[in-house]
Amino acid sequence: NNSQKDNSSNNIPDKPTKAQAASALAELRELLAEFSFANDHDEAAALAGILTAAIRPSLPLAPMIHIRAPQIASGKSYLSGIIAAFASPSSPSAVAFPTSDEECVKLLLATLLAAPGCVIFDNLTSDLIPFKSLCSALTEESLTGRILGVSKTATVGTRALFLSSGNNVDAVRDMARRCITIRIDPQVETPATREFKSDPLATVRAARARFVSLALTVVRAWIVSDAEDLPCKPLASYGQWSSWVRQPLLWLGLPDPAE
Repeated sequence: NNSQKDNSSNNIPDKPTKAQAASALAELRELLAEFSFANDHDEAAALAGILTAAIRPSLPLAPMIHIRAPQIASGKSYLSGIIAAFASPSSPSAVAFPTSDEECVKLLLATLLAAPGCVIFDNLTSDLIPFKSLCSALTEESLTGRILGVSKTATVGTRALFLSSGNNVDAVRDMARRCITIRIDPQVETPATREFKSDPLATVRAARARFVSLALTVVRAWIVSDAEDLPCKPLASYGQWSSWVRQPLLWLGLPDPAE
């Protein structure tokens, strides 16, 4: 892991140009070339997920990335795996979405105690319900509660990337402003029969340092540029995230991933 991090930092120019950022973004977009996004905003949201994953430890807060599709075998879990690969070199385990706030806080505490790079709720069967503890984990830098099985409380950091996916499920009520949704729509009767020419997840895992460097180059180029912020609607609680993720993508000509 350390060697990957070192190699990654060595591959990032100190002051990358806009042209270098555009080149890096083009390579990241190539990873997503065979996904059937509902529209350009959804591709931008997927790229926002990748950038968020790469810089999550440096962000005080970040929204959950939610992947939605109309039917099974549309590529939700696979896309989730690609984004997660930018957050951590290890393969994270997916957890079931809780059914109550009591269950949610216990799950989050137990999971976040291990300081994971990301937390994945895969194949949701219900909408993303705004449990109080989950909302807190997405808008506060720490979470406090009682540890399951022992009579003491613990405070854990929340600087993990939260990912979720499901068929025809959405973020509802207070979760709506805490989520960036990526819509995949293959527009075929049986998505499972599609053939793909490449394996981008294997590609990222085989050269993770290089691909993380590409993501960091995009963000770094924006930070060191003299460009003024492009207009976009504020996203409450996520000002730093907007500055380092939305703005670079808007600067490079993509639509707003939070549209």
